[in-house]
Amino acid sequence: MDPYAFNSSAYPVSRCGQDDSRVKVAVPLLGQVGRVLDVGCLDGTIGALFLKAGNEVYGMDASEPAISQALARGVKARLGNVEERFPFDDAMFDGVFAGEIIEHIFDIDKMLSEIARVLKPTGVFVVTTPNLAAFGRRLLLLMNRNPHVEISFTDGAAGHIRYFIRQTLFDILNKHGFTVDVFCSDVINFNATGSLHSYSLARWFPTFGKSLIVRAVRQA
Repeated sequence: MDPYAFNSSAYPVSRCGQDDSRVKVAVPLLGQVGRVLDVGCLDGTIGALFLKAGNEVYGMDASEPAISQALARGVKARLGNVEERFPFDDAMFDGVFAGEIIEHIFDIDKMLSEIARVLKPTGVFVVTTPNLAAFGRRLLLLMNRNPHVEISFTDGAAGHIRYFIRQTLFDILNKHGFTVDVFCSDVINFNATGSLHSYSLARWFPTFGKSLIVRAVRQA
């Protein structure tokens, strides 16, 4: 199955649109840094926001249909596998963004080592991923219900194979030479649908938030 077709069905447009609460928090963390790489760029929706911020934006994705759409949005996208060597030179980028991709990857160490390779010393890396310890998931566990942990690729699964809490994400970033300087979240949900939620509480208690959103700096 084409990776882009899979992700398009698993994640409706609203999940990666410009108005998404996660995107609104994560994109400003990168800011205007210069040359940016969007890892797993899909159709370039997020890359276009980095362009708007004044960056030169490159992208990488495993799907040719996704690459075509990203190129149409002005993102210099290339075909590539995040678990293999990236098709970019060493220290090519001032910033790297990996939004909602790390949870889909078997070889996370390879991906992070490649991000460190293509990122300039003291370059900025912004990563987002679902929070296994989100408030809503904790409630589900207390009720002896599955806290949205996927056990197969059927029934509309999103394809998550890795799950992170704050500390495990910090640990693997540190392992690959990144120092975390910002940790935040987007929203705290109080029910399964997210109809009861708080954005302000997520700013105060990010470990309970739906998403783990981190900005890290590559150690020189």
